[in-house]
Amino acid sequence: MKHRVLLLGLGFWGSRWLELILKTDRSELAGIAGSEKELKQACEKYGIDPAITFTDFKEAIAKTDAEIAVVVLPGVLHLEADRLALEKGMNIITEKPLAMNLEQADALMELKEKYPKQKFMASQNYRWRPYNQAMKHAIESGMIGKVESILLEFRQQEDLQGYRAGLEMPLLQDVSIHHFDLLRFFTGADCKEINCQAWRPSWSLFNGKPNADGILHMENDIVVTYSGSWAARGKETSWDGNFTITGDKGCLTLDSDNRVLFYEHRKADAVVIDTSRQEGVEVPQPEMKYTEMEYGFQMFMDCLEQDLIPETTLEDNYKSFRMVMAAQESACTGKTAACNQAS
Repeated sequence: MKHRVLLLGLGFWGSRWLELILKTDRSELAGIAGSEKELKQACEKYGIDPAITFTDFKEAIAKTDAEIAVVVLPGVLHLEADRLALEKGMNIITEKPLAMNLEQADALMELKEKYPKQKFMASQNYRWRPYNQAMKHAIESGMIGKVESILLEFRQQEDLQGYRAGLEMPLLQDVSIHHFDLLRFFTGADCKEINCQAWRPSWSLFNGKPNADGILHMENDIVVTYSGSWAARGKETSWDGNFTITGDKGCLTLDSDNRVLFYEHRKADAVVIDTSRQEGVEVPQPEMKYTEMEYGFQMFMDCLEQDLIPETTLEDNYKSFRMVMAAQESACTGKTAACNQAS
């Protein structure tokens, strides 16, 4: 038996989902919604039957018999698409953004409570990369002891494709969700409060504020220094960002080459001006049969078949989304914003 999947949205990420659904032995494309041009190209490229294509996502949900809805629509349509899919009895995988604002996210949480048997997962593909898995496992093993300090730096040039050019705070509104979710993933701790500033360097191609600097206070006495720029010049990080995670036994770093390095704490016998450079020990990365979106898709189907709970449920992703909302609130008000869950 194959899992019948309805794909809602055919932009850059929607096209990647389409290829994944078509190549996966365990899934079958039941329907697809997109623009007329996108659908025509998809039919020609992949031999898709035009009878299962729709230019209206609401019609696609109403007329398609599917077990899973993959929502890759523009953010403003997510809440309505989620509601209709849940009402139709579908399980949901959603790409970011979870919602456009906190009110919509709260409404989605309340809506999901009416459908406890249906599964709802956010696709947080950064978690399912070998180096991030290695970082997680190293921390859990106690390699660096009790984590109390994290430095996270992100640097990438602007990307003005689609909706991004018009965002008021592009980094916080579009990219930071991945960084904040990784913080929760690595530490197993939720965020309590954030103090954040957003600003625009003079050379930025964004009209909005693509830079953000913040201090995040998380559970278990973990303090995070976050410095991000989506208008970087010169040296860049990966999209994951460069991490330095420190505990009482040493630190772990994730660099731009996706290497995880362990630096053991060595107490200095005396204070000297010329310090020697300590070489890190590379942490082995696990071999993964599936990574990225494919990992999440396979996991979700496993959860349906075995009645398990997906790793990145709606309830879990809501906590990362609240961090994004708190960072934006703090950047707008100049005050520290709470991340505690209100719903």
